[in-house]
Amino acid sequence: MDNTTGLEFLTWDMFDCPNYGGEGSGLKFMERKPVLLLDKFVAETGRNLTINRGYVGKHFADTNGLPSNSSHRVGLAVRVKVLNQKFRMQLVEFLMRNGVRRISFTSKEVYFDCDPLKAPMLEYGFRG
Repeated sequence: MDNTTGLEFLTWDMFDCPNYGGEGSGLKFMERKPVLLLDKFVAETGRNLTINRGYVGKHFADTNGLPSNSSHRVGLAVRVKVLNQKFRMQLVEFLMRNGVRRISFTSKEVYFDCDPLKAPMLEYGFRG
């Protein structure tokens, strides 16, 4: 498997843990569903994405204060940088249309996860 396996527009390293030694962690530990959804979004809209956070390892999560039940720790959550209001609404609408039931956003990011163990949410601000 390589950095583009199963993807048309995105690469797995976009979802790597940002700490030293995190190279390849996106491919190894990210669940496929959130990544494939974003790849489909790019295919439909032609928009470029900046991934602020995908998978995070234990050391990074612990040193950055992520809760032990953070969906980022198991590769089920993504934070996408979105500064444009129209683009943000387009992404949120796409996620809802494709069955994502856990979405949160700010004026700078859209967070979503595909964690089946957590209750649905749609809110301004982050929890995960």
